[in-house]
Amino acid sequence: MATSSSVEAEQKFDALESTPLPMLDAIDGVGRVGDPVSHTLEATYFDTSRLSLARHGITLRRRTGGHDAGWHLKLPLGPGKRTEIHAPLGSADTVPVELMDRVLAYTRAHAVLAVATLHTDRMSYALYGGQGERLADFVDDRVRAHVTVGDDRRLEWREWEVELAASDGTGDSLLATLTRQLSAAGATPSHRSSKLATALGGLGGELPMAGKADRKPDAAKGAGKKRAADAVLSYLQRQLAGLLLQDAHVRLGRDDSVHQMRAFTRRIRSVLHSYRPLFAPGPVNDLERGLKSLAETLGRYRDTEVLHERLRDALDELPENLVLGPLHDELDQRMMIRADTALAAIRTRLTSPGYFRLLDDLEAFIEAPPLTEKGRAPARKTTAKLVNKAVKRLRKRHDAAVSAAVGQSRDEALHRVRKSAKKLRFAAAAAESVHGKPAAKLGKAAHKVQSVLGTHQDSVLARRELLDLGSAPGTASAAFTYGVLHARESAVSDATERKYLKGSAKTLKLRLKK
Repeated sequence: MATSSSVEAEQKFDALESTPLPMLDAIDGVGRVGDPVSHTLEATYFDTSRLSLARHGITLRRRTGGHDAGWHLKLPLGPGKRTEIHAPLGSADTVPVELMDRVLAYTRAHAVLAVATLHTDRMSYALYGGQGERLADFVDDRVRAHVTVGDDRRLEWREWEVELAASDGTGDSLLATLTRQLSAAGATPSHRSSKLATALGGLGGELPMAGKADRKPDAAKGAGKKRAADAVLSYLQRQLAGLLLQDAHVRLGRDDSVHQMRAFTRRIRSVLHSYRPLFAPGPVNDLERGLKSLAETLGRYRDTEVLHERLRDALDELPENLVLGPLHDELDQRMMIRADTALAAIRTRLTSPGYFRLLDDLEAFIEAPPLTEKGRAPARKTTAKLVNKAVKRLRKRHDAAVSAAVGQSRDEALHRVRKSAKKLRFAAAAAESVHGKPAAKLGKAAHKVQSVLGTHQDSVLARRELLDLGSAPGTASAAFTYGVLHARESAVSDATERKYLKGSAKTLKLRLKK
């Protein structure tokens, strides 16, 4: 079933039945107003019985009437913007599979059913600029809603909506102007993200948009004093939102989606580990175990992907006379089998009860965090202490790596340094809202260490694979080629190690002020 997607930039307004339409042609930037066009729309909204989609600001509907009849899935993208995915009308009772794949991380195997039906009498006006270009559409909607989840109820209201014709950011100033002047005309900008949110009222319980949550400090700590846990929880909320988005991309087979999903998973786990003194240990331990297992499942595919690309590029760079045999094809076949096995494991994992339970537990943890006294303590001093502890851990592992014997011991020690640098990077990122530029500077420095040693670790894994390839039965002639590649990877490892030792001193001295 063919689908299409677009980004919509819009602003909704609450309008009274008696509020007269504004003079649209008097709005700054509007040169002409098109003739009014009327539509009668009927939309059935789908969700779980516990309104899992509505709580995340997501709407899934099947609408008839108007120019865009069909299935619509709207996903939050930012203030005033949503990604809208369209699918043909199809069956009235069966949500298109491709749309369901995008929301499984939110519905989590719970049945999806019709929760509300909305009838809308719409009057639409196209707004044009001075050169005849279409700027936006203004609609005046009168809505009748029948909510069938919870207590059966009916309600009516009127609202205005302005949607920009272009969603690339070029009309943002126009949207601000329209919002200001329509407000002056008697409309009130709506805080609801959709008609469904208005119909559901308090039932939807929409979660704060990722990155926009303002957690209130304990009254005992005084107004305006941010708790240590607040910045961490806001960071975790953003990472969880990213993980849920990538879940859909993985199911749809999007490029780089497994990598991105694993990255969000690792950030969450790393920050929970670095800031564990702020929370009760039991819930943190449980979440860390689940996240580690999920990252390992995702990692088997991602590691294969990286290794395949690295070895393929290395073969391509060799002169043809040094490539003895059909090594490209043999490598592709070997890695394809490994990748297919890893992808099958991911698909199984992403439909498992344990995975959905992990997502439930993460949301519950963020919404109702089990804080310790340190979690309620003032943010600046507490977060600085924990970030600086991560620096100290990095320094300790650095010293161990420098002292390790050259070879496998040194490689493993440098890999541990890399993991510590990654933890420091994420710990600093979570503290940026408290410490600002110093935390960002520390995170950037840690990222450089992570990147250099990431290249080193990729080279270590490539050398292991090349040894395995070269020693396989029946590869006598190919062994020469794999030996050449192994020597080149050894040179890469040595170079990245020297680069790390030369550039790490400054990072190891950085600290956050308490």
